[in-house]
Amino acid sequence: MNRLSILAVTTVSLLILGGALPASKAVGQQTARQTSDVERVNAASQVFVAAIVARDIRAMEKVWAHESYVTFIGPLSTTVVVGWDGVKKAWEMRFGQFDRVTIALAESHVRTHGKVAWTVGVEKVQLLRKNGDTLSFDAFVTNVFEERDGRWLMVSHQATPIFRETK
Repeated sequence: MNRLSILAVTTVSLLILGGALPASKAVGQQTARQTSDVERVNAASQVFVAAIVARDIRAMEKVWAHESYVTFIGPLSTTVVVGWDGVKKAWEMRFGQFDRVTIALAESHVRTHGKVAWTVGVEKVQLLRKNGDTLSFDAFVTNVFEERDGRWLMVSHQATPIFRETK
């Protein structure tokens, strides 16, 4: 057993022995909450992707926390955008560059911890520029969410193109 596992077992044991919760109820409630949180984070991620595909700034406004610390690094970014006003402007600019955006999630891993959650995965992206050019690539993507009033809101998005070595 690694140190983290020992610590977790000790903590749960102390809670059970201390009478905080019966064992089955404590474990069951935690597992149910984690499952529920993962499902809600997945739903928030789907709404986020739908807002991008629709190029809909109003939908995007509903997905993000409107805070000074939110961050955005898109697959075509050259800088880190910090703060909701800048993030909103970055999305508006991106939406104006493309006639069509297609995103398919190829791989996703979700983790929650209290009021914070993150997703890490791979997306297949296809962009149709206003001039008719198509840009297609796979991207590593990381999204960070905070739970507020029962809703998971995005606080950070980073998508990085995957460059494959050619021989």
